[in-house]
Amino acid sequence: MPNQEMHIEYLAGRPEFIPTLARWHYQEWAYLRPDDSVEARIASLQGSCGRGEIPLTFVAVSDGELLGSASLVMHDMDNRPELSPWLSGVFVRPERRRQGTGAALVRRIMGEATSLHVSKLYLYTVDSTAFYANLGWSLLEHTAHRGKEISIMSYSTIATTP
Repeated sequence: MPNQEMHIEYLAGRPEFIPTLARWHYQEWAYLRPDDSVEARIASLQGSCGRGEIPLTFVAVSDGELLGSASLVMHDMDNRPELSPWLSGVFVRPERRRQGTGAALVRRIMGEATSLHVSKLYLYTVDSTAFYANLGWSLLEHTAHRGKEISIMSYSTIATTP
């Protein structure tokens, strides 16, 4: 069987993936949100099905198979409302990791933010600081969030000149 090329689409065009993504996201990050549920994740994903506006979610797909997702949302940390918007929900199914899917999803969000005239993006991560740094993100600070040590990172979509 030929290897199908991965492509990235708006989740808005693939609503059938929402229940699977909700389960994956819940399994991956429930420890950060003790009051979370799969149902709440479904509702959140349904609410982030924008196209060309925030919030939005992209999915990586290969031969009809869902590989992962990434979202652009207004807020991802309730205690940091001054930081906005956020890259969030970057997830790649475990057996498809380390093949460029996550980087492609992050770059797609970065490109979308640029086209939406967003000057700066934020994210937080528990353990993927090096991954994001390799994609051009800068460490803003280390802090605690919901009982875990995290890194808050930023990305400027505006090229700086010396």
